[in-house]
Amino acid sequence: MKLLIIEDEASIMDRLCRLVRNILGDSLQSLETATTLPEARKQLDQAQFDVLMLDLNLNGQDGFELLKKLSSRAFHTIVVSAYTQRAIEAYDLGVIDFIPKPFDEERIKQSFKRILGSDTQRSHFAKFLAVRNHGRIELVPIQDIEYIQADGPCSLIAQKDGSLRSHDKMLKDLHQLLPPQFDRVHKSYLANLESISGLYNGGNHKHTLTFPSGRDIPLSRSKAKELRNKLES
Repeated sequence: MKLLIIEDEASIMDRLCRLVRNILGDSLQSLETATTLPEARKQLDQAQFDVLMLDLNLNGQDGFELLKKLSSRAFHTIVVSAYTQRAIEAYDLGVIDFIPKPFDEERIKQSFKRILGSDTQRSHFAKFLAVRNHGRIELVPIQDIEYIQADGPCSLIAQKDGSLRSHDKMLKDLHQLLPPQFDRVHKSYLANLESISGLYNGGNHKHTLTFPSGRDIPLSRSKAKELRNKLES
């Protein structure tokens, strides 16, 4: 795992580095640090990271400005901040976790369990997915999405208006951020169950889900019976 920590208080930075090394052990491939937003932007432009740990107040600069620009990127973001009143706003933008200050090792460990998929108990989920469009960041509301399709190392977001938008995160990483109505209905698709218009059985045990836009996606055999029961209940 490649990690970047952005924190302006030296004592907290040292503690985070020590705890992360203790928790991740040999799975930590690299650990970089930044104390200012310009320094952080430079590192993010020059190298690839798996996880970003971000403070929201960096020498008086608002870390949310960086968060909004980075929410479309492939890595997961953990916010570490005393500004707990902004936690919901951070979750809305798709952070994987918000850790209030002060914190202990167990709380940091819980975040990495969430990233690794061994802790699935969440109460806050993204309300938007950020996409890049001609150099600008645009927020796509969750309720406007029909399904999300795997596209190599990225994903394609299919909106109700018929548009397709690219997202840098892989399907499995987006699934961790989205509310429960987004179900992995096929190895290559996440479906918004609240947007489904129908479920059809084809020949050779092939199943499809349809949406009001007229598009359809494949449905795995193992999910077909489960979803049929949900739709009929």
